[in-house]
Amino acid sequence: MMEANSTLGECHVPFLEFNCTGPGLEPTDQALVLSILILFIAATIIGNLLIVCAVLRFRQLQTRTNAVTTSLAVADLMVGAVIIPCSMTHEVYRCWFFGQTFCRIHYFMDYWFTNASILHLGCIAFDRYVAICDPLRYQQRVTNHTVVLMLLMCWLCSALFSAPILISLSDVLSNGVMDRTSCPDECVFIVNLGLTFLIGICPYFLSLFILSLAYAKIFRVARVQASQIHAAGKHGADSSSSASIVGDANSKRTWLAMKREHNAAKTLGMIIGFFLLSWLPFYVISVVDVIIDYQTNAVLRRTVTWVGYFSSAVNPVLYASFNRPFRNAFRDIVSCRAFAVGARNKDLFGS
Repeated sequence: MMEANSTLGECHVPFLEFNCTGPGLEPTDQALVLSILILFIAATIIGNLLIVCAVLRFRQLQTRTNAVTTSLAVADLMVGAVIIPCSMTHEVYRCWFFGQTFCRIHYFMDYWFTNASILHLGCIAFDRYVAICDPLRYQQRVTNHTVVLMLLMCWLCSALFSAPILISLSDVLSNGVMDRTSCPDECVFIVNLGLTFLIGICPYFLSLFILSLAYAKIFRVARVQASQIHAAGKHGADSSSSASIVGDANSKRTWLAMKREHNAAKTLGMIIGFFLLSWLPFYVISVVDVIIDYQTNAVLRRTVTWVGYFSSAVNPVLYASFNRPFRNAFRDIVSCRAFAVGARNKDLFGS
């Protein structure tokens, strides 16, 4: 592995002067990039706050599935409020203003929230798998207690995966694990292949494999269920007996309930797919970068990182586009109708 000093070059400028040696953007470009990234940060924070507020405000959205999606929104919210602003200043000014200690904390939180999001996607896939593939036992298998345990696992396990970054604050404990720069105006995190797999690659690609298998089964079962319910409803419509009318009503209720489950599965499937695709280039580059001794183009590394961050802002857009209850909830919150008397119990499916 390359030495940090040979990779990063010498540092000549004191931290307190905020005068970086690296090539920065021109003032006009700085203003443009800052404006775009500030809008991106605002969209990420506001969008994920809308998800949290919608679930907290409307009873109809307070389901076990949405408990997990709300926790996922909190992780995305933290990315937008804590991680991206620091990365934005580093991107625009090519300088790290926050010191080496916070550099490690920043990297720790970055990997923590990203790994937490990956584990949340696994919990969502499990919830949808049971709801679609084993609906009769959903209430027994996905209990409130189960959801609480899953959420605790998401946050605690992701923190443990990322803990080696904080341990690197100690020169003794980090000996032979990673290199780092002592340059006060830079924040560079260089790890060996083993630690790269531990804190990022392993959680991501293992989740990618499991989620792909789970959703392949979900959509296969959902297609069969839709065909069966459609056939049952058509058979009931062909009969004029009172029994068949009752059966047709039951079939319609079953179809509506199953349709909601299928729509939720499709929306969450898109969220999972977009997240995994957004971070795929980053994790591929992370592996390649270690193998080729950190010779990857710096612009490419920064680009794939920002593509991953972009996924934190997209989830609210997907909910608003493909999930009617959330779309109606967002509209009511923005228009302040959500705070009217009785709005808490509003039917978001029919409005």
